Amino acid sequence: MAVKVRVTGEGERMVEGVSSVRELLAKIGLSGEEVVVLRNGLILTEEDSLEDGDEIVVYLVKSGG
Repeated sequence: MAVKVRVTGEGERMVEGVSSVRELLAKIGLSGEEVVVLRNGLILTEEDSLEDGDEIVVYLVKSGG
């Protein structure tokens, strides 16, 4: 299974061998605490499943003080 992923500020890439948001984030080296993940404009949780051909957008969340 492969999904297309666009990480803000990093461009697009295909990621293979993932079936959940948690697996996707681990494969691209991010944690659920530092991102918001969308599919078709809807926010996903780490537990959500992914389907072959999904197009995912990952927004990096920044905080500061």
